[in-house]
Amino acid sequence: MIYYLTLALQVYCCYDAYKNRREIYWYAIVLFLPVIGSLIYLFMNVFINKDAQGISNEITSTINPSKRIKELTEKVEFSDTFANRVALADAYFKREEYQEALLNYQTVLDGPHKNDVYVQEQLVMTNYYLKNYEKVVAVAKSLKANSEFRASKILFYLGLSYKALGKFNNAEKNLRALDLRYSNYPERLVLAQFLLEREKPKEAKELVEELLSEFNYMSSPNAKLHKTTFAEVKKLSDTIILNHK
Repeated sequence: MIYYLTLALQVYCCYDAYKNRREIYWYAIVLFLPVIGSLIYLFMNVFINKDAQGISNEITSTINPSKRIKELTEKVEFSDTFANRVALADAYFKREEYQEALLNYQTVLDGPHKNDVYVQEQLVMTNYYLKNYEKVVAVAKSLKANSEFRASKILFYLGLSYKALGKFNNAEKNLRALDLRYSNYPERLVLAQFLLEREKPKEAKELVEELLSEFNYMSSPNAKLHKTTFAEVKKLSDTIILNHK
């Protein structure tokens, strides 16, 4: 059993070295020191390298986002895999180049990953920012039937899309589904604003009071994290008190 595990580890390390064009001496280390050599290879080239690469990518994306796009485009041209294509789409999405993001997300839907939940979620958000509200509704409805459906993100954009389409009852239904205590603070703020717009000041006031009450019981890190949201909640509370006594 140990022999086969060691062999599998060596095969993986050699494949990774070949795929990433490592120096030739890594093959010797892995082959002549089966266990220790493989572990050294993994530590030096997989674990540490991935962390360093992740940090490097973040720095590159922040300082020179166009360079990051160029690098990812070259990766796709060299190897048009699902992971490379989605990474490129995500980079465009981060730069708010939603049309380019959409084109790249749609590309992977032609293959075996057409039902990938992450890509479908990104399609919902991308179409929303492109004001393709009918498309948001269509994609979100298909996601609802999926057991991996992450409700908060999709329901929020679905509710906003229904609002943009003038289907206010549907919008309210989806936004209300996010009204869960001690969570979804930005989304619940939007719901309170929506209720006020729909001339439901009493319900908006109750929700705002609930949010302010939760804020008082928050830990310091959470209060700091949601500081901006609750500043808006307080403004909305003042507006309701002023105009709807």
